[in-house]
Amino acid sequence: MPDKSDELGASRVPLLAAAGFCGNMSWQLVLPVLPLHLARIGYAPAEIGALISVLSLVMGTVELEAGPIATAVGRRAALLAGFSGNAICRVLTSVARSAGAVASALGAVGAARAVFVPQLQAAVAESGTPSTRGRMFGMYWFGASVATLAGPALGGGVAAQHGDRAAFYLAAGFSVLALPMVATVAGRRGALPRSSLREVKVVLSHGAVLRLCGACLLCFAITGLWSTFLPLHMARQGISVSVVGWVFTVQGSVYTLLQAAIGRMIGHRRADWLAPAGIVGMSAAAFVVPFLRTPAEFLALGACYGASFGVIPVTFATRVTGFLVRDHFTTAMGVYNSAIDYGLFLGPLLGGALALVGPAAPFALALPLGLAALLLSVNAADAKRWVGNTEA
Repeated sequence: MPDKSDELGASRVPLLAAAGFCGNMSWQLVLPVLPLHLARIGYAPAEIGALISVLSLVMGTVELEAGPIATAVGRRAALLAGFSGNAICRVLTSVARSAGAVASALGAVGAARAVFVPQLQAAVAESGTPSTRGRMFGMYWFGASVATLAGPALGGGVAAQHGDRAAFYLAAGFSVLALPMVATVAGRRGALPRSSLREVKVVLSHGAVLRLCGACLLCFAITGLWSTFLPLHMARQGISVSVVGWVFTVQGSVYTLLQAAIGRMIGHRRADWLAPAGIVGMSAAAFVVPFLRTPAEFLALGACYGASFGVIPVTFATRVTGFLVRDHFTTAMGVYNSAIDYGLFLGPLLGGALALVGPAAPFALALPLGLAALLLSVNAADAKRWVGNTEA
């Protein structure tokens, strides 16, 4: 007979997925708008790359402290504070003008997102038993990923019709919408296991996990290049922000549709070829951006990038947990998400520096980043210990 606490936990997942959707929408709405907004208020590509990288640097750093934050204030309070801060800082980003103000606003957005993203994922993990946890995560990730279908096109369209600020205000609205959802999430301060930063060293002491996180960081550095400099290149071709939004929407659509199939493949076999294939595809897609000119070409490239990038997050996350015991899963997901955001920091920063050479130079960086990620991924695949789904 099912445990009532398990049934109660399972009933929370749709609400957590809805909150994840709102949180993701708050980012996807401004994804095609932010680089163009910064360009319109006078920043050069190199400066734009540096400013956007601040968000991910702060987010990656704060995510390492997600466990201690939950221990100190409780999960409900962390979620409410994270979503509230995210809403406020979206508005502040839209009105900031000086470099210091823009960097501070973007850093604050990163800190707010770092507070609520790991807490949502931890709440989902705690909502099911070992036999149902995969289904719970599947429900959550599908709900959150739907934002990639609607967010960029909606944000680009709103910005084209009503100005850049409108997209930021709408993003803040979605963050506010999540507040009544997360207010119902259980997790008092004393009900959560105590966590410390020492667990990060334990997770990273496994060489294969370290290599996988390194490969993940490099892959998301490519994603940072793509999301920051693709809109700027398209604008130079005279393409409107609404079309930029549709490119990201096509990319997100293919990405979302792949998730269930990728999850099934990983569940039945190691499928070590998935990550290398995805790395090669996304590196090649980013590299050819300077050679494209028309909206149709960019839409097709967005689909190719989405298909390649779609295999990366689930594959790496599954393999990281496969090397670790269950007690370290929460810390492992924090480390994994931190690698993602440090990659999103590194890509725009390095791309911005290369933009001083020429507007096409940032995309050339995709090849060495992809090669390094490929080598790390292959070396991690050769590791002997891979427990996968063998846990009870």
